[in-house]
Amino acid sequence: MDHTAPILTSATDWHWSPTPFPGADFVWLRRNPGGGGSALLKLAKGARLPLHQHPGTEQVFVTAGKLKVGDHVLCKGDHLFIDAHVPHAVEALQASVYLTLSETDGVELLDGASRVD
Repeated sequence: MDHTAPILTSATDWHWSPTPFPGADFVWLRRNPGGGGSALLKLAKGARLPLHQHPGTEQVFVTAGKLKVGDHVLCKGDHLFIDAHVPHAVEALQASVYLTLSETDGVELLDGASRVD
């Protein structure tokens, strides 16, 4: 059995990057060798991620604030599982931070077939 040491990612080492959408930044915490991984997204109040879908499953865990994801309103501590190819948009009802766990890489924007990896 192969064992590896735990990998610590300290908040002091994070390098937040802007997304293509105003008021939305992200930081990868871990990229999986086969695709996907874990990331934090930070959204200013009113920031929106447009209607999109992922080729694999996505999990959302809200660590701060209040979000609308699809038809669901999520508050701090809430978790949402989104199956592959389920269209959803995100809106920050308050300044928010959430952890996203993605099964695979890729986002398909549904307003024009653009793909962001």
